[in-house]
Amino acid sequence: MYITRGQKEYYEKNGYLIFADLISRGELEVLRNEVTKLTMEKSDRLIPEKSGAVRTIFAPHHTSEVMRRLIRLPPILETAKSLLETDVYLHQFKINCKVALEGEQWEWHQDFLYWNKEDAMPLPRVLTAAVFLDDVDDFNGPMLIVPGSHLEGMIEVEAHGKYAPNGTPKEPSWMTTLTADLKYKIDQQILSGLLKKSRILSVKGSAGLVLFFHGNLFHASSQNLSCIDRQSIFISYNSIENRLGAKENPRPEFIASRDFTILDPVSDDALLEFAD
Repeated sequence: MYITRGQKEYYEKNGYLIFADLISRGELEVLRNEVTKLTMEKSDRLIPEKSGAVRTIFAPHHTSEVMRRLIRLPPILETAKSLLETDVYLHQFKINCKVALEGEQWEWHQDFLYWNKEDAMPLPRVLTAAVFLDDVDDFNGPMLIVPGSHLEGMIEVEAHGKYAPNGTPKEPSWMTTLTADLKYKIDQQILSGLLKKSRILSVKGSAGLVLFFHGNLFHASSQNLSCIDRQSIFISYNSIENRLGAKENPRPEFIASRDFTILDPVSDDALLEFAD
């Protein structure tokens, strides 16, 4: 096991685990330089904010060797495998940009709800590793989580407003799961119920921090109200025993991968080969 028994028990109870030192300064510099290049690409995989600023870059490994190696970096990959207790494949991979003053909110949600409803993922045997590329504080839209909320299981939420069956979204159907106005919103009653058992925790820390969180953990983030961009990389690993089922008109491969190849680790210094 790559992690300690105590860390595993903490994750099972709280639905998250934080490491402050999995990514070195040298690796951070490589990743930041690569993200700068990726934001200049022209691709359908770049999802914009309402302002036109880049909100999310999906599947950066499609064009980036640095990102292909990141998802296999031993400290991240082996931790994910230890927490899920199986081999894993890459379900989703994205960079959230949170541009200064333009990076909009992510409303309260469970990832697995989307992956179950939109991608036919059978069980919540999935987690995400969030890599902070910048320092995160109170002002640049920190990620908010409700510890232990994963123990409630998937809470059914119906599509709302323009996303409801009789609604008329102008975007492609898969776009409705990615924008600031999310398709499946929880209401005040659900959040209040969760907070009777727990609290809201703001995940803050220095660049290089890695947050692992359960697919059913409720999380959100506010707008970036600072003058500094806050970029994070989200790597979602699914158990190889939890492959997606058949789905009519599935979301694009760059959002929900159906390549179930088991991920093997690269060398510990694989990213540093790209350092200047």
